[in-house]
Amino acid sequence: MRKKLVWWVTAILLSSSMNINECLSQQLSIFNTQVPAHAVASGTYSASHAITLGLKFWSSQSGTISGIRFYRGATSPLGYVARLYSADGSKLLGSVTMAKESAPVPGWQTALFPAPIPISPNTTYVAAYYAPSGQYAYTNSGLNNGLVSSPLTAPASSAVGGNGVFSFGLAFPLQTYQATNYFADVLFTPAPGQSPVLSLSVQPPNPSITSTAPSGTAVATIVATWSDGSPFTGTFGFAQPYSNDGGVFALVGNKLIINPSGPGVGGLAGTVQNATVVATQ
Repeated sequence: MRKKLVWWVTAILLSSSMNINECLSQQLSIFNTQVPAHAVASGTYSASHAITLGLKFWSSQSGTISGIRFYRGATSPLGYVARLYSADGSKLLGSVTMAKESAPVPGWQTALFPAPIPISPNTTYVAAYYAPSGQYAYTNSGLNNGLVSSPLTAPASSAVGGNGVFSFGLAFPLQTYQATNYFADVLFTPAPGQSPVLSLSVQPPNPSITSTAPSGTAVATIVATWSDGSPFTGTFGFAQPYSNDGGVFALVGNKLIINPSGPGVGGLAGTVQNATVVATQ
């Protein structure tokens, strides 16, 4: 039977660099290769004080959460606590303490639970991590539109009474501020016997785009992989919310390029560009 799936990914493209991390095999996440606009908060009370940062999410399939992912731009001498909560915080479903970062900083960190935690489909949960030293990563208004990374969804802030949540100290995150994305994420494994899901990665892991790059320059290669190992034979395209960033980018097969018919990137040095790529089979 022919498989049909639309998989949405928002790729954050920097005119100077693009930091991409591949998903772990068979484990799916929401933000995948994205990086925050600001790796380290500064200049505010919350930047240097203990804070818990989180994300409301759900899955369209049943499965398990093996860990919490979160992006860090600064080390934390006091480590971290990662937690998974029910939607209202009444149930603490899992908690794990990390003494230090699991990977180089800046970059994505992974806190694994002692055992995978089952979750139900179409049920809201909150993934969160506690940073005793503050200095969290963020993108302002990053959850205005939400994000679907099938089967996972980070809903738009307006749809769930606020998304991108936080609380000072080690506590269930209840507060929100302007749909800010604090880059808390999960590692999800679908339950056996369900329809396969499609994941995307970008190669090379850290492509760069200079302001002098001419039209037609290949920025990255989009790679689509089915969770059951079957080959991807579909097509790639652009879609909302970011599409091809006002014509800056184009797709040729699975190559993301600077659009020969677009405005180019000469005036974009030091800025962040966004594109939403859709893989359909």
